Amino acid sequence: MNSSVKYCYVVALMLVIGCSTDSGPTPPTDEKRDSDYLQQGWKDFKEGRYDAAILNFNEAFNKGTSGSLRAEAICGRGWSNAYKRELSKARSDFAFALGTTGITTDVQLDVRAGGAIVAHALNDFVEAISLAQSVLTQRPTYTFVHDSKVTARRLRLLLAQSYYADGQFTQAASQMDLFDPSQAPHPTEPALLLPKILAALQSL
Repeated sequence: MNSSVKYCYVVALMLVIGCSTDSGPTPPTDEKRDSDYLQQGWKDFKEGRYDAAILNFNEAFNKGTSGSLRAEAICGRGWSNAYKRELSKARSDFAFALGTTGITTDVQLDVRAGGAIVAHALNDFVEAISLAQSVLTQRPTYTFVHDSKVTARRLRLLLAQSYYADGQFTQAASQMDLFDPSQAPHPTEPALLLPKILAALQSL
């Protein structure tokens, strides 16, 4: 084999090898992780882009590599649906999140707080009382990290509202005593207690 033939053979061989390499699958670059989608979901939530938040929380859940992350993703979807006024969807999300193995204490509290708000909006005052009381018992200084307006004080007032709506006026007055000790004792008569609750709502 002369030198020209050898050269052509080597070039041909290199082209074949090159073609084989190029035709193979290209490794994905900059592929988002489950935590990236979760972080983006909360960012969208804080900025009021609830539809986008839901999409990112769904991706985080689908790609989730741990129970704790999947639970938080569904928690975020629940809050997003709640703020969209999709209350039934939010309620289902919160129930699903609570049943997820590996849910952390912080996320569990966020789920219960959101669930209490949604239950009250759906006129399920017994559930609202149970969930709000659970959060306040476990963490009396609770604040939702993704919306600082949702605090222990707001949940306390939600308890008073729920007790009142459920006809438990003595318990409602007791919650108002805790909410505003300077006005204690609050009246248990419905006609006198309601203006106090409404005034408290205006103060938040």
